[in-house]
Amino acid sequence: MKPQDAPGFQPDLGTVSWKVHFRSAPSEVYRALSTPLGRSRFWALSAKQTDGQIYFVQPGDATFTGRILDDVKNELYSVEYFGWVVSFELDTDAEIPGTILTMTCTGIKEQERMEATACWVSTLMRMKASVDFGVDLRNLDANLTWAHGYVESC
Repeated sequence: MKPQDAPGFQPDLGTVSWKVHFRSAPSEVYRALSTPLGRSRFWALSAKQTDGQIYFVQPGDATFTGRILDDVKNELYSVEYFGWVVSFELDTDAEIPGTILTMTCTGIKEQERMEATACWVSTLMRMKASVDFGVDLRNLDANLTWAHGYVESC
């Protein structure tokens, strides 16, 4: 692909989309997204689930309750998250072992766009570290949050 043929950086207003390659199988990536234990290892301090709702607790005591919108085992998981819709599509490629995850977050207001773009990179890299390597990159300190400039806790 020539540089002039490449799409612009995050070209769709109101949307942030990223891809991540995992060494792990789709079932392991799906488990990280779809279970309270999986989500609590990279995404939230706690993310309990009841009756199709996830109760997110983030560093600094930020909380949000979001509905699970799509749940197709090992293929698709979508949730409401702080006013956005976040979809995680899982795919495989015969030439690349593991899982290709495409995260798409919609409903982002223009004033949230820069922060959302960066925050999802941080979140997805924490997810990769957790799923592929069993490592928790978060600092888990309420005084060292995203609002304080710390990338490991958005």
